[in-house]
Amino acid sequence: MILSSHYVIKDVLHTVQRGDAEEIKKVCDKYCGRYRNDEGLAAVCSLIAEEDTGRLSEETLCEIRTLLEDLLSVRKIDSHGGTGLWFSDRRKINR
Repeated sequence: MILSSHYVIKDVLHTVQRGDAEEIKKVCDKYCGRYRNDEGLAAVCSLIAEEDTGRLSEETLCEIRTLLEDLLSVRKIDSHGGTGLWFSDRRKINR
């Protein structure tokens, strides 16, 4: 299962911080289409999809930012080391 990286989460977060609702929905649709099995990203995108087109309330934006920041910290840890990486030791890759 492939999950979105912290770079994807950062892109969504920067788009949310700019505040353009149409652009936020476009970015979320793009990444949710790519990472269909990513439950964290899907939760954020569902919050955005529930709101009216063209408007996102300040409460919703704050909740989305909080979810994205939490998801970002988890993804940074997951992709920067630990036992969940594809290769445990890059020197022992069979060539």
